[in-house]
Amino acid sequence: MDARTGALEIGVYKMSSIKVKDFFNGRFFEIPKYQRGYAWEIQNIRDLFDDLLEAIDSNSTHYIGTIVLSKDCTKDETYYVVDGQQRITTITMIIKGLIDCLPDRDKYFYERFYLLEDSNYRLTPLNRDKDYFIALLNGNLKNPENKSQRAMYDAMKEIKLRIDTIDNKIDFLKAIEKLEVMEFVENSEGDAIRIFQTVNDRGKALSNTEKIKSLLIYFSNRYLEKKYDDKINDAFSNVFEFYDDIKQAGENLNITLFKNKEFNEDNIMRYHFIAYFNDNYDPTPAYILKHLKDVLSEYRSSQEYGKIESFIANYIETLESFFISLKKILLKADSLERYYKIFAILQLSATLYPLTVKLETLGKLDEEYTVNGKVISLIDMIELIDVRVYKTRGTDPKADIARFTYTIQDKTIEEIINWLMWFNGYWMPKEQFMSALSSNIYGNRALNHIYINYCEYISDAKFRIAELKRISDLTPNIEHILAQTPDFNPLALGFNDDEDYVNYEHRLGNLTLLEKSYNSSIQNKNAIDKVETYDRSYFIMTNKVGTEISAKGHFKKDELIDRTKKIAQYISKKWWCEIENNSDVLNISQTSVTEE
Repeated sequence: MDARTGALEIGVYKMSSIKVKDFFNGRFFEIPKYQRGYAWEIQNIRDLFDDLLEAIDSNSTHYIGTIVLSKDCTKDETYYVVDGQQRITTITMIIKGLIDCLPDRDKYFYERFYLLEDSNYRLTPLNRDKDYFIALLNGNLKNPENKSQRAMYDAMKEIKLRIDTIDNKIDFLKAIEKLEVMEFVENSEGDAIRIFQTVNDRGKALSNTEKIKSLLIYFSNRYLEKKYDDKINDAFSNVFEFYDDIKQAGENLNITLFKNKEFNEDNIMRYHFIAYFNDNYDPTPAYILKHLKDVLSEYRSSQEYGKIESFIANYIETLESFFISLKKILLKADSLERYYKIFAILQLSATLYPLTVKLETLGKLDEEYTVNGKVISLIDMIELIDVRVYKTRGTDPKADIARFTYTIQDKTIEEIINWLMWFNGYWMPKEQFMSALSSNIYGNRALNHIYINYCEYISDAKFRIAELKRISDLTPNIEHILAQTPDFNPLALGFNDDEDYVNYEHRLGNLTLLEKSYNSSIQNKNAIDKVETYDRSYFIMTNKVGTEISAKGHFKKDELIDRTKKIAQYISKKWWCEIENNSDVLNISQTSVTEE
């Protein structure tokens, strides 16, 4: 035991229970670049405040978790926060909020002790967030530029609101000083990360991506003489930063996959595993972690340390490249019409992400080729498969896609195109696709995408990116021209009876695009009474329907059937029904790359 601090020596590191006041005393903390950004949500802040108030009321000590530090050997008072940055950052912001409410005579002492000494801040976050965090501490709630800054912004707002409800600020600050943490201090950063893995496997749940980082550090640290410690840290630093950018970009584009609260870096890590490991076509993050452990442990048991090195080097290289490529794709979706329509409007199916991202990594996604006289790119073919197989047929052949994705780096472009054409024809043959277009199609998740493309076809003009984003803001709904709950007699409109109408009500010809606000306002009106609203719509296909109804004075079964045929004919041409999926007859040649 250390006589001065009371710290226990466990193995090669020190562990001690220490009060917040002693934890900060004379120290400076830096968040290493490989760490995640700040991520606490408002509920985490509220839970901490509730715990603090309970500790004050009960006059008891409150334990706020484990913090793992590594010592900066060049600066005696500086420590790297290997684990616990969420708690340290939040406590710092709470203390700052309380200091702002203190009398001037107390402010200087507490600011110097907890926040700033001789122009040096006690806590230095990640570089990308450093200036923003300092601005927050100085009372400047600037607009956040990324996910972690948004979390800091929300946390500081909540902290200020909670502090306003506290009567005795100084007592609350003193209660915070008495909070206790379990502190681990290591001289080696790699060894500290090993402790971080051990402690957190028994405590706070981490993402499996974070656990994989720790696993790789462990094997590098123990069996490769720390050769890859820095490379692993650098790679995962980039991975976590890219993830924040990906999450933010996906949410800004209103992509449902990325807006899901449960979506995190583990999802992307899963896509990477599917793309680069021929082991499981639908792995869980926990499965991936176990798989990597098993592989590395097997090499260790056979003392094949060269294979450990090769495995780690390849994994971190491909993982980082995969995250970079996904970020690039979303940047394209924000600026290129073709990509925006596929990702923000069509909402590309999750199963196709591993294939799409790997093709981007290989530099093949945008390359254009002539197939039987038709100029296409691989991103076009992925769109085709999503529209036909995943959205229209509604099936999800994960195994086939996963097995193919794993092999594409070894395939020629002809082999890739031939396989995708086979996949398209096998899972959605021409006859089945045409049948689907002639029957009940309402509920098809590709309809918005199909109809927006149809609007471009009618007007003979492409929507520009600003127009597509405006369309998304309008929240277009699928509108039934003849209402789903009609107040008309189906016989009067050419239907045989009610059952005959039900058989036609969800077909292409009875559907159009309409802004959500307009769709709600006209509800179950007769078609002739909807014309005025259709005329105001942003969508030319809906304007056209309004004009035709106005000209004829009605919209009957014959018009519905005729319109279904016209739209189905467009769809079959747009999404390649006329190309036979026979690899023996495909004539493929590369063309120059162009952007929409």
